[in-house]
Amino acid sequence: MDPFQDEPQGAGKGFDPMALVRAFWRRKWLFIIPFVLCLSMAAVAIKIMTPVYFASGQIQLVIHSSDSRLLNDPSRRYGRPRDVDRRAVAEMEMLLTSPEFLEKVVRELELHLALRQVQMAEEGRSISEETAVRRAVGRLRAKVRIETEGRHLFRLGVRDTDPEQAYNLAVYLIDRFLDDYRESQLAFGTTTLDFLEEQLSTYRQNRSDAEAALTEFQAGMASASLIDNRINARNLALVEDNLTHLRARFRGQDAAELAQLEQSVRSLLGRLPDIRDYENDPAIAALVREMVDLATDREVMLPGNREADDLETRLGQRRVRVNNRIEEKVALNYPSLGFMDRNQIVHYIYFSIYRKAGQGIVDDLSRQVQEFREFTVQQPLQSTRLTELQDAVTRAHSQVATMESEISRQSLNLQASASEIGFQLKVRQRPVRPRSPIEPDKFKLAIMGFVLSMGIGTGLVILALLLDRSFTTVEDIERTLGLTVIGTLPVIQDDYFERKRKLRLLRWVTIILGVIAVGAVGFLVIYPRLS
Repeated sequence: MDPFQDEPQGAGKGFDPMALVRAFWRRKWLFIIPFVLCLSMAAVAIKIMTPVYFASGQIQLVIHSSDSRLLNDPSRRYGRPRDVDRRAVAEMEMLLTSPEFLEKVVRELELHLALRQVQMAEEGRSISEETAVRRAVGRLRAKVRIETEGRHLFRLGVRDTDPEQAYNLAVYLIDRFLDDYRESQLAFGTTTLDFLEEQLSTYRQNRSDAEAALTEFQAGMASASLIDNRINARNLALVEDNLTHLRARFRGQDAAELAQLEQSVRSLLGRLPDIRDYENDPAIAALVREMVDLATDREVMLPGNREADDLETRLGQRRVRVNNRIEEKVALNYPSLGFMDRNQIVHYIYFSIYRKAGQGIVDDLSRQVQEFREFTVQQPLQSTRLTELQDAVTRAHSQVATMESEISRQSLNLQASASEIGFQLKVRQRPVRPRSPIEPDKFKLAIMGFVLSMGIGTGLVILALLLDRSFTTVEDIERTLGLTVIGTLPVIQDDYFERKRKLRLLRWVTIILGVIAVGAVGFLVIYPRLS
């Protein structure tokens, strides 16, 4: 039989809670001493820690969604809705803790001068202004706090040992921060706008150079008929297709509609009004010429051109003005007719004039297409060069139009950013003077000391129980060794036992000092940093 086996050989008596209590009670000082020490350290920390006050205000992020095609949608500025607050607070923190912003605050409030005076009073020597500013910036950065408090709500505050100083800094920082934040947003838009205007100037110069090269080439061409020709290799197929549709409509739908209008007017007046009286009107004649030019430009314009919408708008304006002028003359010539009757006459006259002008557009485009085809056949080299120059002019015009449109949109967005539209940061709650310190938190320190005391004390007792391999009763000896005890001897106190006692005492003193060290680190170092 192994006399040193750890497991019992016979049947035990089961779990004895009183035995555990007695074992715990014998080592009660291992629990009491650390417990008292940790609570004492918490009390010391509460007494010696400098009170810290916190003054803060609440900032609200306001985002107005925009359905306008001209304005950027501010709700998409930070991507997905769930990322708005996280990205906004990161952007605000970047500005709030930037060296430029903090140095500006330090110099405006003259915080570095106060730091130099304190340094002189404590150490008897002065420091340079740059060093004082750098240290003041570092201290101010450590005091500033910004955090998310709710959906689109943020808390911006300042921690300081002086409640009045914390309040003044919080008030100033919030106002200064909002001003600088708006300026940074406008500065970005202004920088973008300046860059676009520089590019526009370059594109306009390129357009002028391309037009000058085209004009110079056309002036030296053998065929002078192509100088004002709008047809080129890029739009030739488009113009021919448009001409096919215009001819088909002129001979079909337009002719049938004109016949119906003529019949209606004859039944109303008994004859057709003289169209020449209206065609010779100076205002109508000028407007019709403008309409012809605009309609011709529309027929030769490539799809996707940014000027198409503007051209269509201008053409519609001329149509309305021509129709209004015809209505005035019809009202003078036929005052006895009712509104509906006069409207039929106006429609007939307008349609007749515009159809005649449309026939002129078809004839003019047909002539230009024919001249361009003859030129390409007779002078292929010059035709290729002319196409290249015309393409360069077209690209230059497109670039200028695109840049002008982008500048207009950017200017509008810049003005919207400076107004009440879109993205804004507003003060929802102004800072108030703190009445009580937030640090040290007595309740938190007391709970922390109690939990730490219980943990260390209980852990030391459990550790002592686990490491104790001694026998405490005769039953333990018999149960563990499997032997019968026939007698006991009293403990003899000699040098060996005295040395053992001193070593044990030294060991527990070391443990107690370790407990004090752990408590000091926890309460005086780790806790202030967590706060």
